[in-house]
Amino acid sequence: MEFNLKSMQKKGQAGLNSKMTALIGAVIVIFLVVALAPEMFEQLGVLEANVDTPGWVPVVMYVIVGAGLVFLVWRTFNN
Repeated sequence: MEFNLKSMQKKGQAGLNSKMTALIGAVIVIFLVVALAPEMFEQLGVLEANVDTPGWVPVVMYVIVGAGLVFLVWRTFNN
């Protein structure tokens, strides 16, 4: 059995390339979440201020939006 340095370098480079692509994608998702989350929660505040909205709707929406953002970031780092 012979050790092939070129083959090993190609395997290492391929693994590094996919990891860098995943890391860059994760950073982009983090920036999007940080940029968009305040706007989402601000609009939920507008919903909460509306007198026609039942009291339970804003609470449920805060949980849904928050959990959605957390799961988005979690799935991004898990892949």
